[in-house]
Amino acid sequence: MDFGLTADINWESGVREVLNLIPNREFSDFFYSKNYGIDLNDIFIVLMCRNSEYNFKQRIRFIKKEKALYMDIMLDFDLFLKITQEERNRIVFEKLIKEVPEIIAKYKFKNFDLDTFKQDWTGLIKSITY
Repeated sequence: MDFGLTADINWESGVREVLNLIPNREFSDFFYSKNYGIDLNDIFIVLMCRNSEYNFKQRIRFIKKEKALYMDIMLDFDLFLKITQEERNRIVFEKLIKEVPEIIAKYKFKNFDLDTFKQDWTGLIKSITY
């Protein structure tokens, strides 16, 4: 499975610092060796934290031909300006643990081991020290 994680953010949100805590290469290597089934080959996540005046909407898209799922994880820009970096870290990691499996589950893939993915995903996110 291919895995990608990036961000579309305003710099003052502090999300770049959260993203820097995530060992993207290690995550990619971990998922590359995993096979959760044939219905989903790629997962790409974008952390979205932009000024609310732009009215960005969450994008979730599954490309059947590529078996690729693209998703935005929406973060509250106004809140992120007011809180500490530790609180930002906690919020982002909690949202990743909760929302990524929920979004995958909405697609009801017939041949995808969501339980094993969720267990692996949660373990990886919780292994990050912040």
